[in-house]
Amino acid sequence: MNPILGLRTAIMVLSYWRISSVAASYDTQDFESCKEGDYHYELTECDLENGRWRVRVPSYSLCADTTPSPAKRIDNCRISCEAGYYFDLGDLTCRMCHPGTFSLGGGVLFDTWEDLPQGFYTQVESFRSSFASAGRFTVDVNCSRYGWQPSGDFLASLGGPCAATLTYTVHLVKPGNLSYVYQYSDKDVIFDFEAQNDQCQSIGDSKEYRWPSATRKGEWKQQTVHLKTGQNVLQWKTIGMDTHQAKPVLIKAIEISGVDFTSSCNPCRPGTYSQGGARSCMECPENHFSPREASTCTPCNNLTEFAPRASANCLTRKMCTRKDYYETRTPCDANNQTRQVFKWLQPKICRDDIKEAVQLPTASENHECPPCNPGMDYGNSSKCEFCPRNTFSDGRAGCKNCPPNTTPNYGYQIIRWTEMPQLMSAACMEPDGSSCSSSMGWQCGGSFIHSGHHHTDGAYLLLSLNVAGFRSKGGVMGGHRLEVGSITFSFQLDCKSKCEFVFMQGSETKGVSLIQSWTESQSRQEFTHTIMQNDSYTFSWAFQKLKLGQDPMDAELDDDVAKIFSINITNTIDGGAAVCLPCHQELEDRGCIPCPSGQYIDPNTTACTPCPPDTTVSDPLAYGEDSCKACGPGLSSFDGVSCTTKCIFTLDGTQYDLRSLTNPHLVKGSQLFTASGAQYYHLFNISLCGETAAVCSNNFSYQAEGDSAQVKSFICRTTIVPSQWTKEDLILSTQSVTLGDELIGVAKDISFMNIETINEFVQIGFKDDLHFFYSTPLSTRSCPQGRTTVITLHCDPSKKDNGTIQLPSRCPDGTCDGCNFNFLWASDAACPVCTESDFKTVKGECVNGLQMIHYLPPSHCLVKQSMPTTKNIPCTTHIPLELQAVIAVTIALAIFLCGLMIYFWKKTQRLEYKYMKLVQSSGGRDEAELPPAESCALDDGEEEEIQFNQPRATGILNRIKAMTGKVQ
Repeated sequence: MNPILGLRTAIMVLSYWRISSVAASYDTQDFESCKEGDYHYELTECDLENGRWRVRVPSYSLCADTTPSPAKRIDNCRISCEAGYYFDLGDLTCRMCHPGTFSLGGGVLFDTWEDLPQGFYTQVESFRSSFASAGRFTVDVNCSRYGWQPSGDFLASLGGPCAATLTYTVHLVKPGNLSYVYQYSDKDVIFDFEAQNDQCQSIGDSKEYRWPSATRKGEWKQQTVHLKTGQNVLQWKTIGMDTHQAKPVLIKAIEISGVDFTSSCNPCRPGTYSQGGARSCMECPENHFSPREASTCTPCNNLTEFAPRASANCLTRKMCTRKDYYETRTPCDANNQTRQVFKWLQPKICRDDIKEAVQLPTASENHECPPCNPGMDYGNSSKCEFCPRNTFSDGRAGCKNCPPNTTPNYGYQIIRWTEMPQLMSAACMEPDGSSCSSSMGWQCGGSFIHSGHHHTDGAYLLLSLNVAGFRSKGGVMGGHRLEVGSITFSFQLDCKSKCEFVFMQGSETKGVSLIQSWTESQSRQEFTHTIMQNDSYTFSWAFQKLKLGQDPMDAELDDDVAKIFSINITNTIDGGAAVCLPCHQELEDRGCIPCPSGQYIDPNTTACTPCPPDTTVSDPLAYGEDSCKACGPGLSSFDGVSCTTKCIFTLDGTQYDLRSLTNPHLVKGSQLFTASGAQYYHLFNISLCGETAAVCSNNFSYQAEGDSAQVKSFICRTTIVPSQWTKEDLILSTQSVTLGDELIGVAKDISFMNIETINEFVQIGFKDDLHFFYSTPLSTRSCPQGRTTVITLHCDPSKKDNGTIQLPSRCPDGTCDGCNFNFLWASDAACPVCTESDFKTVKGECVNGLQMIHYLPPSHCLVKQSMPTTKNIPCTTHIPLELQAVIAVTIALAIFLCGLMIYFWKKTQRLEYKYMKLVQSSGGRDEAELPPAESCALDDGEEEEIQFNQPRATGILNRIKAMTGKVQ
């Protein structure tokens, strides 16, 4: 059988079965016959002869098909119409779109997101870890609220600790383009786009568009992707990197060209209109409105109504109040005179013709110009400007030269808001990225600056201040971080509806970081942010009234306001100075000269003096030796500028040599994945002592414009996203961040400067473990205090060379909170250096007058390469030290005993002399009673040499016998 005829027959049979199946399942007598309006036409897929069939199909309402219509053959598979036209399946011709509708011709457009359009599919999954316990990523995470959700003007995905996928499948009859407009401002979320064919293979050139670049807050970008003929599966995926609620990824519009014809035109959404044959709808101008599918915009009643651009309804003009005008002043004239003038906010949307309405005040009389902010002066202009270099001012008097041996203390001190200060700017941005109809995002109010009125909900009101840099370099001294400057501002929020006020910090090297945010009403308060790294910054304040989904007629557009009363930035390299500080000055009158790095100003001589060893100073105008701060434990300084370690140092009397661990080392974190195959992991790069910096790079232009593509520090981390498809080698390396810009101390203590070692590494280690403490003071929204890292070095003689680096088992990604990281590095190089006393010696026999000494290396310390294992020494009869000690003790004891014997012998001799004297004196008296002895010993002062006649008895034996005879 001819396969082509077989295919045709199958199509005809399928068409007949589809038409008759519904009617056959019911009794035709129960339904009326189908009328002409109960049918619609469909086209079959193209067959092998490049043709298709048009068939008439009953609509979903049930009716009896009593008059079947034969299918009609169309010998053309590439049916297309121009933009502004649609293909009428009834007469098979292209017809112009009616007014109030539009058509892309061979394309589709999605720009209204009240609900998920037909053909789109969303999926959200939680991550699992290859570890049994993944710490922050657990099975208890509810991912339902993190998926892609329609929000009226855009689709939104919040990220979170989940992977959310938006899928749309489209068939192209010719090569075309996909264009989508998005907003992506949170780097804690990975935004991934992928286009695949019907074989689930990524189309070519995927590297060019797979990773959309980040945007600034409120900024919209358009991404264009080239698509091939055939089936295309389009996927937008967000991967959350943390558990906190991130800023959502938004998609405002999706447009696809190259698709088959469209059989109907799309209606214009409210607030837009079109004429016949339109490719797109145009927005209504201000003070005009239009309903859905409108061909023209209807003007509002200019007296009683107003409407913003692209409005679906007119809003009622309320009577004018104090909030509808603002105060300004005329430029200062040659006589330093000015006057206040008042102007209506533009566009004017209030009524001043009502009796109770507030009228615009009249201008004031001429008066003296108000004072400038400290460090500023009018000079030769009508506006306040910063004083010239080497001068200062309190804002009231003119700029003056600093006294001798002093220098200006530059900064930004803004306490008066009579005009927009120099180097500050204000802007207003609508949620769709366009500028507000009123260009006044912020308005000066004399003693404060406040957010403007008459802005739609969701508009971003931005206030920015640029700072070129700071005079100090920062760093860590004496175990304490040194700030390079600080910014303090006083503010107040008055919100009747939901609002948000954010403070941001941006730099070319670190990008934009959210420092702090406030919601709802806030009483007047001060906020201080300490700057720890010297760089040029842009500080921004943004105020936004958040949408609540209410009807625009009920929107309270003017009741929410943010006020900033003062801004003070210290220790800058430019700006203005309110006072002058003493400084070093050479003999020649050349003005103030900053001291060289590592030196301070002697208060007595104003001479520059080097800091003592192992201390550093960061302020070029440091006074006195107290400005020199000691380095942290285990660190040293020879230049007075920075505290470092060369990986060889002495701590608590023990020497360590870690030079074999100086090269950067890579550590792979736990791999996180979803059931569908989405995965990522973190790759850490560690440089223990920083001699060779650890580098983490992004291999795609994923960061926002102006952001650095790589970071260098002691420790950094990058996010690796492997391809989901094994046949591809496309691997994303992105979101590179630093985890340790500064080494602040090396100690055996488990804590230092509020940085704690994780308990797991303390329990499995020993008291002699070394702990390297690192800090990154840059604050982020998820880590307001910055990030810290502790590397615990454990002496393990079995781990040779570089050893092994272990992550906490409970937190396999290196951190349990996203801000404090811990690593355990086990290596034999972490053992203390052996001293000679740590070796055991074994002596060999004497051979040819030489004796070989063998040194047995210990296992608890690191043996230096210079330490020999054997050594030959001349043979000697030298008595061992232990034996020498025994002999010395024996001799000393013998001498002591001899002395004791002599002492008692002398004592006995005296008694003997006395006794013999008594015997001699009684020798001629036989049996006569002897007189009693007056004393048994010599009296005090009696001489020892007593003259008496010696008895004839000689020898001790004879004397004893004589004594015995007398007793008897």
